[in-house]
Amino acid sequence: MNRTLDAKITSIDHAYLNDNDLVNLERFANSFSLRVKTYNLLRDRADEITIKALKLLAQQYPELVQKQLQRCKYDMSNVIRYTSLSVLRDDELFFRETLMDWLANIIHSYQIAKECSTAYRLLQSVIEETLPVECSALVKPYSEMAIAALLNA
Repeated sequence: MNRTLDAKITSIDHAYLNDNDLVNLERFANSFSLRVKTYNLLRDRADEITIKALKLLAQQYPELVQKQLQRCKYDMSNVIRYTSLSVLRDDELFFRETLMDWLANIIHSYQIAKECSTAYRLLQSVIEETLPVECSALVKPYSEMAIAALLNA
């Protein structure tokens, strides 16, 4: 919604918002309190979520987590941070362009895409356990985008 609104504002001399734009703006406004709640919960519980996900990952890939713990923690924390911002902005393109395209390329260069996709599946499961259902539902598209980027790049 931010990108659409920005584009319309930039070209304000040329057109009014159409009905579809107004519906999207209304949806954006009506969902804002839930997106703020989700952002705050992710921000406040990021460390807890990351640690739980890493413990689960260590059960499946103990050597990887032992060798790359700090890197895994850093990457997962960034994914949570960018997810929270993207949820707040309601902007999947922001998430993909600012983080996932770059991260997927890096992870593929280290040839650990399968393991990392598992990590982000586990991260989503921890988020589903930790956050209210309506909040975790807002996060899920970003987790799915991360998993898909790792499996398809």
